[in-house]
Amino acid sequence: METQKFSVEWRDTDFLCVGGGIAGLMAAINAAEQGMDCVVLEKADTRRSGSGGLGNDHFICYIPEVHGDYATFISDIMKLQNGDRLRQMGPEWAKSFFMKTWDIVRLWDEWGIPMKHDGGYYFAGHAVPGRTRAFLKYNGIDQKPILTKQARKRGVKIHNRAMGYELLLDDQGRAAGVFAIDTREYKAYVYRAKAVCLGTGAPNGVFPNANRGAWAMRTNPLNLTGDGRAMAYRAGAELCNMEMPGLHAGVKYFCRNGQATWEGVLRDRDGVPIGPFLEKPDPLYGDITMEVNKRHIESYTKSARSPVYMDMTGLSREQLDLMEHWLRQEGNSTLLRHFRQEGIDMIDTAVEFSTYVLKLPISSGIVFNGGSETCVPGLYAAGDEGYGGISGAAVTGWWAADSARAYAADKSLADAGQLRPKAEECLNLAEELCAREDGAHWLEARMAMENIAWDYCGDLRSHAMLEAGLAHLRRVHARARETLRAENPHELMYCLGMLNLFELAETMFLMADERRESRGQHRRVDYPLQNLMLDGKRHFIRKNGGEAVMSWR
Repeated sequence: METQKFSVEWRDTDFLCVGGGIAGLMAAINAAEQGMDCVVLEKADTRRSGSGGLGNDHFICYIPEVHGDYATFISDIMKLQNGDRLRQMGPEWAKSFFMKTWDIVRLWDEWGIPMKHDGGYYFAGHAVPGRTRAFLKYNGIDQKPILTKQARKRGVKIHNRAMGYELLLDDQGRAAGVFAIDTREYKAYVYRAKAVCLGTGAPNGVFPNANRGAWAMRTNPLNLTGDGRAMAYRAGAELCNMEMPGLHAGVKYFCRNGQATWEGVLRDRDGVPIGPFLEKPDPLYGDITMEVNKRHIESYTKSARSPVYMDMTGLSREQLDLMEHWLRQEGNSTLLRHFRQEGIDMIDTAVEFSTYVLKLPISSGIVFNGGSETCVPGLYAAGDEGYGGISGAAVTGWWAADSARAYAADKSLADAGQLRPKAEECLNLAEELCAREDGAHWLEARMAMENIAWDYCGDLRSHAMLEAGLAHLRRVHARARETLRAENPHELMYCLGMLNLFELAETMFLMADERRESRGQHRRVDYPLQNLMLDGKRHFIRKNGGEAVMSWR
């Protein structure tokens, strides 16, 4: 085997943002405004990368002139799907966050992201009829190109087509840089930085896709492989609640985000609503049924009771046109194009919905505080790394820059000699994967991992199944490390992403076994009851001396 040699380039900056999503771009913009030299490292292209790359139409926020009393506002929000994440972060964090969202709304509007509809702030969706509407409808289809432009306007250096793979620590255990690979050429980069912010998005994988065989038909992009979580974990940062899977629901077979953009009523085949909230469509609220219980649609289909449909009957043509406008802003243009091609008019045709498969949710991730600081000095995390959503990414990214500016003020770049051993180890791995003349494709490894995760750590769990599944997972992980082959730098990105997903899957198995209760989508047949003594606590895991250490607090 002849080693495929990479050229290596060392680069320096004050603040390195790994991931060019909403969080990374907002962190970079704020850092640059405060005078920091800043680089955004993005494996794709910041103009259209990540979960927000094709747009969004909902921005959870608190606007005093609209919502009035904050106590009433937060009480209503805590009852819905954001409640668990907010409880995890704590009431003080939640209040600081919501107060900051109003600033971000005005900033984005000023920068050219339209945050108003018909001249005013329009809140709709993700709400119980008669209660607070906290999600601002906005035109987010071009949010990424606009934020990229704002970053470049402030002198931020954007390094597209480069995947950050490994955090580099100095001899005091501080985040001091990142090893990255080019996704188009046989090049590697070693970045030295005074502070690093991770914003690589939600991990898309571990569990199989709802549409077997359609690899890219997922709610989030296929290349989101939890890189930030994995590199933070290897560097000693804490992750939390990795065993608590999430669920989503939407158009059957299409696997799309944007369930609250739909303004119809969920009905069975006989036209009977499956939830108690709406008898007819109400664009201000939408049918909250599938957010109250993500498995409710599944309960109809798995029992063969009836398919479930999103029925827009009762919407006027003008209302339906506006709903389709919001679907485009949410990134569902291809779905609407398919409907047009097939002659489907939703004014008189209901759309079948389904519950998708389990996934690692954005609340399962890197632990960070109110300043987006992790427990590793100099390391920050933002966005879907631990809280998420568009406004969550915008606010936590902004806060990360504030914290990094204060931290880096009296820091110098680490000596290159302290970073070189780990950088050379990563370089050897990249060259080895590319040099193999024969080996496994990354899709083979992904299929094996997803099947193991689903069969042994899926809908129902037990110690016996988790123990067996973990043994299988570790064996397949080792086999992947020994045999994965990348035909080119683009495939190398996916191979390294697979190795990251294997590590995250292992944390999920370990933490699922230690959580001896049933809660949410974590359902233990050997521990069917919820342990009330764990209410209000988070489950943590970190590496210490190469071993996984778990704790509760």
